[in-house]
Amino acid sequence: MLLRSIIALALVAALGCSSDKATDQPTPPEDTLGETVGVNTHYASGSSINHDALALLAEAGVSFIRNDLSWDSIEKEPGVYDFVGSGFDELVDTCEALGLRILFILDYGNALYGETRAVVDEEGRRAFAAFAAAAASRYGGRGHAWEMWNEPNLEQFWSSADGGPDAELYAELIRTTAPALREADPEGEIVVGAIFFGALSEIAEAIGQGTSGPRFLESVAATGVLSLADEVTLHLYRADAPEDAATDIKTARDLLDAAGYPLPISSGEWGYSTYDPNAPADGVNFLPAVTPNRQASYLARMLLFNYSLGLRRSVIFKDLDKQDPNPGNIEHHWGLMARDLTPKPSYFAVSTLTELLGDAGPPETVALGAGEHGLRFEPRGGSQVTALWAEQRATWLLRAEGPGDARVLGRDGSDLTPAGLSDGAQLTVESDDGPVYLVGDITVTSVE
Repeated sequence: MLLRSIIALALVAALGCSSDKATDQPTPPEDTLGETVGVNTHYASGSSINHDALALLAEAGVSFIRNDLSWDSIEKEPGVYDFVGSGFDELVDTCEALGLRILFILDYGNALYGETRAVVDEEGRRAFAAFAAAAASRYGGRGHAWEMWNEPNLEQFWSSADGGPDAELYAELIRTTAPALREADPEGEIVVGAIFFGALSEIAEAIGQGTSGPRFLESVAATGVLSLADEVTLHLYRADAPEDAATDIKTARDLLDAAGYPLPISSGEWGYSTYDPNAPADGVNFLPAVTPNRQASYLARMLLFNYSLGLRRSVIFKDLDKQDPNPGNIEHHWGLMARDLTPKPSYFAVSTLTELLGDAGPPETVALGAGEHGLRFEPRGGSQVTALWAEQRATWLLRAEGPGDARVLGRDGSDLTPAGLSDGAQLTVESDDGPVYLVGDITVTSVE
């Protein structure tokens, strides 16, 4: 109860502090928008694989999943790696048949070599690197990527008898493991970080549960090991709308630039939970609940906004709600789908976005009013599409220019085309309605 109260009070204080959003123009990503869309899953390592859920992710246009590759589930005898019994061969075969790539999280300790939530000595690092190389030899060269650890700056995920998160020990793990990965899978991307970032990480440090994201990233960069990496991932959970993450992304870029490692940045895990705020809580609900409609709006806006900022990946947390969820538990309600595979509005929001814009490259920004966002895309072989949303209620004047089948589509693909579009028609949306999509040559002007 004390921990929950401290987090709640600190979060209120953090939200009360306003800051200007970053305005620097990022380097456009080489990938199409659809290639940046991923979803976090928890399969294999003793858990069953929901083939139908994975098929629905692929059907929604998701390009990859992020999934733990748990060391202790694979190496139960020294030097013996069981990728069959641990379920990973089945997971990889299923994903590859569906066209899904995997961002493997190489994570957590192994009791055979000491700590189970950290790797703290040379023997453990060599064993971890050998495990990583075995995985890369088995699954490398097939478009998958390798991420080292999950949220190493939090006590929950990196702790040992000698203490909690340690940037230098994490850096040593990278220094030992990255060359082994590179040798086993020369084409595979090596991803560092999965760092819990932003205001919540500052709170975690204040209550003794971790190290703030910026401080941890700066310490890791100071060791020089980022020269071995291809990408840095951040976990950008927040109570605010997704556009607020621009400041944290700029902070990370500035830290990397100052250290001499201007690596690409990704949003490696981030979501919004639809738990019932009025139901009894049985855990630490560290973020406010959102309605299913707000979850749908926020996740679609997150994907769009991250891409416009040049992020290489955006990983949604996660695919499915928990089986028999407790209504008041934040951890049970992150999914795009209920456990019985019933899609939430957020599933349709992702599906619509990828259908319309999956093969589109970097967008052009449309100048609108404060808190209003427009991104104009040119999909390959299709009509121009403008994604349009606002952080508050907004009204726009839309006008179809020239001949063609201009349409206005809702977040779920429904037809919202107003009458008289060729002559100019107004469209009013609430913040949770967006994004809407202007398909065709349609101009948009803010109406005050």
